[in-house]
Order: sequence, then C-alpha cells, then structure tokens
Amino acid sequence: MTREEHMKPIAWYDPTNRAVSRDKDSPLFTPLGQVLPLYTQRTWVGLTKEERHEISMANRPYVADTMAAHEEELKRRNT
Repeated sequence: MTREEHMKPIAWYDPTNRAVSRDKDSPLFTPLGQVLPLYTQRTWVGLTKEERHEISMANRPYVADTMAAHEEELKRRNT
C-alpha cells in the first residue's frame, strides 16, 4: 500500500506559483499545473526496550545493539 493510499492529504500545493489550498481545484492553482498532495508528519514510533530484548533473545545478543543503532539513524533522518 502506498503512502497516498494509506493517508489522505490535508492540503494541495502548486509549485509553479507556490500556492497552497485545501481545495484540489482551487482557483489559486496554475491551470494545467502540477498539484502535489501535502500530508501531516507522523510521529516517530520506535521499538521499546522490551521489544528489543525479545528480538535479541530470539537471535543473538549483538542484534539489540545493531537495532538500536539503526533506530537512531532512522530517527535522525525523520526529524
């Protein structure tokens, strides 16, 4: 499922004239211009310590450290 199918846009943006509107057919938009959907930013939800521990116990101890490093990188990229 794509992001567009999962979430509904909160507004629309016309990069040609930098107009933003909640109406996709707004008269502010350039005729025949490209209109892009805008979405709200979702809050980051990471793994809990318990979830990390469960996964590391099912695999190997170093997996928890690797997961934590990946989660930190993802958090950095998404903020």
